[in-house]
Amino acid sequence: MILVQRYMFRQLLMPFVTAASAFAALALLTQSLTNIEFISNYRETAFTFIKVTLLALPQLVALLSPFALFIAVLAGLSRLYADSEATVASAAGLSRWGVLSPVIRLAVLAAMLNLGVNLFVQPLAYQEMRRSVYELRTDVAASLVRPGEFANLAAGVTLYAREADGSGRMADIFIHDSRDPDDVSTYAAREGVIVRGEVRPTMVLIDGNVQQVDEFGELSFLTFDRYEFDLGDFVDPQLIFFFKESDLFLHELFYPDSSALSRARGTERLLAEAHYRMSAPLYNIALALIAAAAFMAGTHSRLGNSRNVIIAVSIALTVRLAGFAAQSAATDDPGYNLVQYAIPLVVMIGALVLIWRRRGQPRAAAEPVGAGA
Repeated sequence: MILVQRYMFRQLLMPFVTAASAFAALALLTQSLTNIEFISNYRETAFTFIKVTLLALPQLVALLSPFALFIAVLAGLSRLYADSEATVASAAGLSRWGVLSPVIRLAVLAAMLNLGVNLFVQPLAYQEMRRSVYELRTDVAASLVRPGEFANLAAGVTLYAREADGSGRMADIFIHDSRDPDDVSTYAAREGVIVRGEVRPTMVLIDGNVQQVDEFGELSFLTFDRYEFDLGDFVDPQLIFFFKESDLFLHELFYPDSSALSRARGTERLLAEAHYRMSAPLYNIALALIAAAAFMAGTHSRLGNSRNVIIAVSIALTVRLAGFAAQSAATDDPGYNLVQYAIPLVVMIGALVLIWRRRGQPRAAAEPVGAGA
């Protein structure tokens, strides 16, 4: 880049950093309001709250990056044209491509960063967040235990422990399970501990006995050294630990295992997510070119470009919403995956055509009066 292009690039970069920081702060605020339940309901520390909030930030930043770049290009070019800096540079011999080059360079850089976040940072962050949220919410089973008090885990299930600590270990445990009237069971154990399994939380009872009354009213008494009492029925099924489509890496989306296929109920949702990850960064370039076209399409007006800016904002919102609609449609019909790429590519071509189209050409000069005399 020549000196004037580096100057233009800096004029675009600073608004982009400012807009991205503002969007990140807004995303943090929104996510923190969602995660405030970890402190209010689960009595967790502020560190855990901040950790879960920050882990959700990469996807939100990647989602808002095209809009931050769009705002940055509008603000930067508006200043350059309002101060006649871009006009003077064009009059000095800088071509339209020379003026547009800093915009495209910044857009390509933002698209590459967005792609890196989508393919690597987001899956890592979301998988760690999913593990943290699972550990926090399965602690509800331990928090239900009040030492020396009877607690109702569910209708027909009563739990008592004489002692309990914060790690999930309990002493002198009593569990009465009467959910099935034909199979009432009572458990008593010297010690117990709540274990978070790979799929469901479990209470491991140590050195105890179980008393059961069968359908004929006969009592049976069995002792055990170790018994696992499933707590998965007392946890929200949505909290069972598994990775969603947004948590998987790209190769896991294209080549899923049997568990991912069963949860997604086919490959359509997985493929839609994979193609969205790869096509979404293109919107950085598409929206940047839309913003550039608002100032560079046709001749510059000293009265301002408010009308063009309003049209550009409307087009940018419509294009991004169309992208979301194509992603949603691709979850049912894989043919729409091509549309996810086609929308930003068509917008890029259309914006470039508008920028390079020569408008306002002077008409041919009229023949002077009496020229034929």
